[in-house]
Amino acid sequence: NDIPFSRVLEERRSLRNYDDEQPITDVQLGEFLYRTARVKEMYHDEKGGVTFRPYPGGGALQSLEIYPVIDRCANIPSGLYHYDPLNHQLEKVSDRSVHVETMLQMAWHSILETSRPQILLVIASRFQRVQWKYSSIAYSVILKDLGGLYQTMYLVATAMGLAPCALGGGHSDLFAAAANLDYFAETSVGALVLGSRAKGTDMLADHSRPSEH
Repeated sequence: NDIPFSRVLEERRSLRNYDDEQPITDVQLGEFLYRTARVKEMYHDEKGGVTFRPYPGGGALQSLEIYPVIDRCANIPSGLYHYDPLNHQLEKVSDRSVHVETMLQMAWHSILETSRPQILLVIASRFQRVQWKYSSIAYSVILKDLGGLYQTMYLVATAMGLAPCALGGGHSDLFAAAANLDYFAETSVGALVLGSRAKGTDMLADHSRPSEH
């Protein structure tokens, strides 16, 4: 039931206002993750294998991992989760700790303090998945993969009538502490805020920065 693809392309925007009365649901989040990041095909070999997903990835090595930080989502408690793209399920990482609260607060500042983020999707990279093959250009490959994932997320969110907004910053040390990860093995390289679209949102105007006086 999606709108035509050309309209999706034309209406893709960063939206920072959300419907606080009807936040995003578990069903919508599940559909969004399935359409953007699930494992479609998987092949094993002596070097660790490759997977094919809805977004492009250098060498099909797919180092990116998605960690939903949930503030408000119908039927899912607030906290930090990991998305398992092979089994299409969420894995609880932690409750709403001080680290989780700080990440949500930083995301709110990043979107100009318009609406409180409903879900912050932290995108991490398992660096060695790419490093062994791409060596000195590994980080460049990771960022290219991130761009492909961002665009896929924007288009799917637009088709579903959701409100996406990629963030230009983040705090990789804070995320590694929140998820209890080894910073040098896996940590954040990007983030995107996702929520239900505010009623009456004008998609062609909402992307502009509000006036500051």
